Amino acid sequence: MVGKYALSLFDYESLSLIEVFLRKLPKVKKLFILSSGNTRMERDLKDFSKKINVKVEITPIYDKNNFFEVYLMLEKICEENGFPSWVNIASGSGMALSALTLHAYFKDALLVIFDKFTDTIITTDVNKLKKIKIYKKRYFELINHLERKNQTTAELAGFFKLSPSSMSRRLKHMEMFDIVTKRGLGRANSPYVYQLTDFGKRLL
Repeated sequence: MVGKYALSLFDYESLSLIEVFLRKLPKVKKLFILSSGNTRMERDLKDFSKKINVKVEITPIYDKNNFFEVYLMLEKICEENGFPSWVNIASGSGMALSALTLHAYFKDALLVIFDKFTDTIITTDVNKLKKIKIYKKRYFELINHLERKNQTTAELAGFFKLSPSSMSRRLKHMEMFDIVTKRGLGRANSPYVYQLTDFGKRLL
């Protein structure tokens, strides 16, 4: 499925990164690039747009370090085009990247970076933050309880006075964040037994 568009800041390093993203990430029809560049930069962007099979639209910004200018320009793009599919936060001004990251959170877009040391693209689903907000206190209660001993879903549900299905949902969220891991088959004679991961132990 082809998404509507992606977002990126402009600098010379980002052009090569965007090519990698476009090959490996969900396909998009259009790429909006925020640029406070000069005529030469914009010419380079136009040449770049001919090289890739995606329409590139330049959105000018006056001050890339003005958080609110960048954020409101992103809002304007969103109002006219819907939600972005993904947002490149691999390079650019720190303040502008902060605006891009916050905007992506509210629009449920993927954050993407390229790790040049491992030659891999890393994607982060910021929508998971909403689950952290909902379950944060409960996560730490479970983490502290699992420090004492590994337990099954039923044992944890009984201790916290929850239904097994409610506890199972909570544990799935914790698995998603690599806080806990499980062993067993999830059957009556071999129930799932949950334990803290190394990351989970660091949260104690």
